[in-house]
Amino acid sequence: MRYKKDWEAAKKRLTAFWDQEIVDRCCISVKVFENFDDPMIRLVPGTDAERLQHWTDPERIICRNRKWMEHTYYGGEAFPAIFVDLGAGGHAGFFKGEKHYFGDSVWFFPSLTDPDALEFDENSFMYRKTLELARAYAQDSRGDYMVSMPDTSGNIDALSHLMGPEELLPAMIEDPEAVQRALRKIQSAYERVHSEVYSIVKDVNEGGCVVDWLSVWAPGFMAQMQSDASVMISNPMFKEFILPELQRQCSFLDYPLYHFDGVEQIRHLDDLLSIPSLRAIQWTQVAGQPPCTEYIPQLKKIQAAGKSLIIIVDPSQVKPLMENLSSKGLMLITNAPTKDDADDLIKLVGRMTHE
Repeated sequence: MRYKKDWEAAKKRLTAFWDQEIVDRCCISVKVFENFDDPMIRLVPGTDAERLQHWTDPERIICRNRKWMEHTYYGGEAFPAIFVDLGAGGHAGFFKGEKHYFGDSVWFFPSLTDPDALEFDENSFMYRKTLELARAYAQDSRGDYMVSMPDTSGNIDALSHLMGPEELLPAMIEDPEAVQRALRKIQSAYERVHSEVYSIVKDVNEGGCVVDWLSVWAPGFMAQMQSDASVMISNPMFKEFILPELQRQCSFLDYPLYHFDGVEQIRHLDDLLSIPSLRAIQWTQVAGQPPCTEYIPQLKKIQAAGKSLIIIVDPSQVKPLMENLSSKGLMLITNAPTKDDADDLIKLVGRMTHE
């Protein structure tokens, strides 16, 4: 791998992470970004035309990402990758009549009032563009970097993009069968896009899969699952609408990973942990909520259920988490200001790794 010389050692640790084993220490991903000035790296260009290029022009995206890679130190289990990124819940863009906008991210606007009117469109701009970007990145990579799976996750989240929560939530009470039918259509799109992207990128990913924003690689078919909209619903509704989807996705994937976004989801944690084939949970520290160090009992509960655990942390949280959590199946993701700081964090994790 061009931008990471110690990939083979990192690969062994990441494989052990999924197997709830330890090679020499638990996993930690530490990236160090150099300061450099280049107009191609601007996060959000100004005009509509520039933003469209920013998100959808593979040549521009590859150039921008290779510049980042050249100026990034990938410490520990961090590795270079390009994210197939057309917005969170991006499979909302695969249906007829959807409306989207390219800004600081890719945003969707409500366009659906009747869930039964939902219709998959394999010729939609967003579906074709997802596959086009995956092919372009895989062709360019040639082993220099990996290519991440798309952020097409959360069927209820995609339906919320298409209907708007003010329409979706009442429909879940007033016409639950129609909502369930729509969710099954979105699940079919979820399975189709992940199968197609995996077939495109698996060779440059050494037969595995990557979720880039989580700095995680798996040695087989992996994708992110989520239900951010579950923070707005009760646990009985979670059981009715969300749990069957997650069970199906866990059966579909070899390495299913759930993105746990917000402490409101704690009321659904027991249901998540009840899925035998769920391999890992990623705990998100949401702005305005207490830090993850305030939820050690819940994090221990995840580990006790045999699930691997990923946490994006501030460097100051590394030590208390290492003290309180098992190192088996644990991965911490952070940044550091300098290479020396990154190496110090990795050494700290090495010293504190325990059963």
